Amino acid sequence: MENKKSAALREGVFVFLALAVLTAVEYLVGVSTEMVALLFALMLVKAALVVYFFMHISRLFESEEGGH
Repeated sequence: MENKKSAALREGVFVFLALAVLTAVEYLVGVSTEMVALLFALMLVKAALVVYFFMHISRLFESEEGGH
């Protein structure tokens, strides 16, 4: 059970850091250039991370355990 909790914590910290870095990159790109395509790509990556982690879409692809 502890391994599962620590894995979930690691994954949560990774997603948090990834979103923070992507937000900083978005800001830098937004204020220094007019590369709308890059901003759109960064937005899609951030949206995918939010959907995957915070909306628990990943659970749809896991096998059921315990027969529930």
